[in-house]
Amino acid sequence: MKWSVPSPQKLVQFLQGRLGEYSGKSLRRLLEANVCRINGRIERFGSRLVQKGDAVELSPNWKTLFTSNQSSLRMVYENEAFCIVDKPAGWVCLDAQVQRLFGPSYCLVHRLDKDTTGLLIVAKDRFVKEKMIAIFDKHEIKKHYLAVVDGVVRDLDGTRRSLLGKRGAYHGQTIWGSGPKGALAITHWERLSVGDRASLVRCEPVTGRTHQIRVHMAEMGHPILVDRQYSQTFRSPYFATRPLLHASRLQFSWEGEALDVRAPLPIDIREALVGCCVEMGHLSELFRKERHPNSRDESHEDENAKEVEKAPCFIHESCQ
Repeated sequence: MKWSVPSPQKLVQFLQGRLGEYSGKSLRRLLEANVCRINGRIERFGSRLVQKGDAVELSPNWKTLFTSNQSSLRMVYENEAFCIVDKPAGWVCLDAQVQRLFGPSYCLVHRLDKDTTGLLIVAKDRFVKEKMIAIFDKHEIKKHYLAVVDGVVRDLDGTRRSLLGKRGAYHGQTIWGSGPKGALAITHWERLSVGDRASLVRCEPVTGRTHQIRVHMAEMGHPILVDRQYSQTFRSPYFATRPLLHASRLQFSWEGEALDVRAPLPIDIREALVGCCVEMGHLSELFRKERHPNSRDESHEDENAKEVEKAPCFIHESCQ
């Protein structure tokens, strides 16, 4: 959505004139989510005075901030000890949230950033949580993340190893970075596909440091789109409402059973891949919901996977 400003006025007033059904409070919340650009630059404040001729633009999927359902989590796998859910963007990882949905004894084994989607393990009691944390501490859980990153990644794969520590703050959020002191962080990564000034990368963090993947990708010169906490400029013009990072797969053993649980790519990352002209014909497995005997989801295959199989690449009109 893009408009040209007809006369000087505050940004929130301009948006109310174009999106009349939303209150000023709702529009300010929208701006805080980094979904508005003025002349190509992110604007977070409704009090900003826009001038005649300014180009005001909203991210293509800005409405999801108002329509997405954050009150529930899709159950991907469950046994007598724990369940694994598919977390949506915007859902805050708090034990209180989990207990409200599942029951008073449930608790999170680990956490994902608020805007990161994907697989999250929820223990059914504290005893199970401690056993699961011990497995994490021994690095016996293999975690896979998918990220749409800025720029064309030239190398096929690699490993990033550094010491991560607190380096500053951005809009009240801690900034982490590599330096001479900090906790050891190791991330294996693999380039899956490239497009127009963007790439799809699979990351496997060996350690579980805060913002580890986000920091390592940014320090490689390929920040996650659009992770403004770790990059102020991007080569890709693609405009998203959140950093495009997804926890896609967990592999580990529990009570002698080998588990391999996956979560398909969420719709906003699919749209980003299309918008960035990233080839996807060879990546149909990323769109599938895994079939598992203990799966709680009856729909085992995403319809979008069938579409990927039909063509070698989705072609966005801007790519032609």
